[in-house]
Amino acid sequence: MLLAPLLALASAPSPTIGSPALVIVPPWVNATQLAQTAQVAQLLSSSAPMGAFVVPTNAEDVTRLLENGAWFVIDGKRIAEFCAI
Repeated sequence: MLLAPLLALASAPSPTIGSPALVIVPPWVNATQLAQTAQVAQLLSSSAPMGAFVVPTNAEDVTRLLENGAWFVIDGKRIAEFCAI
C-alpha cells in the first residue's frame, strides 16, 4: 500500500519529445534548479515541492534530468489536464 504511488509513477508513460513532462525529484532536490542545471525549459515558472513541468526537446534532455537527480520523468499531458494547467 505504501508503495502504490511510486508504482503508479514508475508505470506512467514516458514523456513525448516536445510535449509537457513531469519531473519528479527527491524531497531534498529543488525541481526548478534541477531543470536549470539540466538545461531543460520549464513549462511553468513555479514548481511543486517534488516536481516541475518541463518540455524536453530531445532524448538527451530526459537523460540529463535523470543524471542530475530526477527520480522519474513522465508524460505530463494527463497530469496537466487533471490539474487544469
